[in-house]
Amino acid sequence: MTMALVVAGCSSPDDEKSESTGFEPITIAHEFGSTTIDSEPKVVVTMLGNWTDALVALDVPIRAEYVTEGYSGENNKFEWTPAHESEIVPFFGVDSIGVPQLAAFEPDLILAGYLGSEDEYKRLSQVAPVIPVMQKDAVMDSWQDVTLTAGKIFGKQEKAQSLVDGVEKDIADFKAAHPNSQGKTFSFGQLTNEGQIGLVADENDPSAKLMTQMGFVLDPKIKEVAQGQSRVLVSAERTDLLDSDLLVLWPLGGDPAAFDALPGWANRTAVKSGATVFLDNNNASALGTPTVYSVPYSLDLIATAAEKIPA
Repeated sequence: MTMALVVAGCSSPDDEKSESTGFEPITIAHEFGSTTIDSEPKVVVTMLGNWTDALVALDVPIRAEYVTEGYSGENNKFEWTPAHESEIVPFFGVDSIGVPQLAAFEPDLILAGYLGSEDEYKRLSQVAPVIPVMQKDAVMDSWQDVTLTAGKIFGKQEKAQSLVDGVEKDIADFKAAHPNSQGKTFSFGQLTNEGQIGLVADENDPSAKLMTQMGFVLDPKIKEVAQGQSRVLVSAERTDLLDSDLLVLWPLGGDPAAFDALPGWANRTAVKSGATVFLDNNNASALGTPTVYSVPYSLDLIATAAEKIPA
């Protein structure tokens, strides 16, 4: 189930490795073209949790990590990520990152992920080589690709593959342990402070991909209403779109009890069976930004509800 790497080895013109480190330059293809890393990265900045977790798992030092303020765990540390040394820099989107601030870290590699535009990629590339989203037409690379690519960059391919194999075994074990959940429908959504319901409507959404890997199926009713949109916002009266076998819900106001006020909520299939999971700002990224560490955490998060799905 491991996804194909989008990394291609690329030697220098004279096909020589660095005399001091034995590092062979590599080129990484991505949505804006490609980035060549000419020398072994020593000072690394990350801008997305999947890269951060991959480097921590591979014992690669991180100089600084940019985290989204308010959505990056308690004290800007996710509970699934092991303790590690780095400077935490809260930010509110890539466009809020100043080049002088970034340059002050003196990075020789920036692992960014989603940047939104080629202009942002070029702006950050003034500082150091940047790796944006590698998979074209995607908003986020799979945790497998990120982990294996990190292994390629830092010369730890075997360890990276072992990490991926281990987590994929965890997913397989989850599916074997919860046969009643296989093929059952799920809805993944938010309840806004205005009382509207936002729902994931595309299997390519990172959270939906992870749920699909667990054996669930995105509720077709949501895709029908979305009409090709990746996410859809509906009124509180549309709780019929929450009549899936499993509900994974994020009340943006913070209180799961807010769902009780929705019309027909008590009669929803998953509510009656108890197959509901409520997320918060500290742990929603476990599913929204799957990583080598957050996937096992997510499996545990979903397990209790999955056990309540009837045959």
